Amino acid sequence: MAEISISRRHELDEEDVRGRIEALADKISNRLGGTWSWQGDQAVCEVHGARARVGYDTQSISIEVSLPRMMKPLRGRLEAKIIEYFDRYFTNSSL
Repeated sequence: MAEISISRRHELDEEDVRGRIEALADKISNRLGGTWSWQGDQAVCEVHGARARVGYDTQSISIEVSLPRMMKPLRGRLEAKIIEYFDRYFTNSSL
């Protein structure tokens, strides 16, 4: 079970959603040294033992993050940062 699970509604078309997910995944993997890839309609990112799955459909975008034991004390800070990125990348006026 994921330690962090967030879902947000959106009004973006599929191409735009995928592009924004890719831009965010590139930014995080470049900044933190992780990797990411598409697995079906989910982008899967791995950084320092943490694993995130970002999925979408026509109405919502969701993320589930599993943290390694040593990162669990940072859960609150990480969740706040994820919410900030969601608000920045997945509103109609962003990017």
